[in-house]
Amino acid sequence: MRRILKLLHFIGLTIFLGSIITFVVISNLIEGASLENILFGRNVISARTFLLTLPAMWLIAVTGIWMGYKKYGIKNRFFQLKFFLILLIVLNAHFLVTPAVTLATELATQSYEQGNLLSSYYDAYMKESIFGAINVLLTITAAVIGVWRIGVNSTHNLLHKS
Repeated sequence: MRRILKLLHFIGLTIFLGSIITFVVISNLIEGASLENILFGRNVISARTFLLTLPAMWLIAVTGIWMGYKKYGIKNRFFQLKFFLILLIVLNAHFLVTPAVTLATELATQSYEQGNLLSSYYDAYMKESIFGAINVLLTITAAVIGVWRIGVNSTHNLLHKS
């Protein structure tokens, strides 16, 4: 069971980070593009956020918490640290990133309909970029902590070398 959870965890991480790399590429391609291309890019980013990034994030969260709880227990500092980071990632994604993605896409739609790019689009886009970057950094931090098992006491490491 642990191997299946680990595989699902890495699949989720790959999809999560891969979708974000795609967003960065699309965002760079549509910068300064026509309103039609900006709207198309925003629709791709919005759809992928809800269809790939968020489900992948939840897959990482659930499998990570499940594996950590089974291996270390709730009182272990390593588990608590990883749980806290996962909580921050999920909260940031749902309360900061996702609303900014939705708003930027709505503003791109309004801009297309009006024939000029609304200045408020850039604010929403910047919020999305900043909060998204924070989530990437939190995810990388969680991965580093997981690889080096920061917070696991040395006795546990000696008994459970893997």
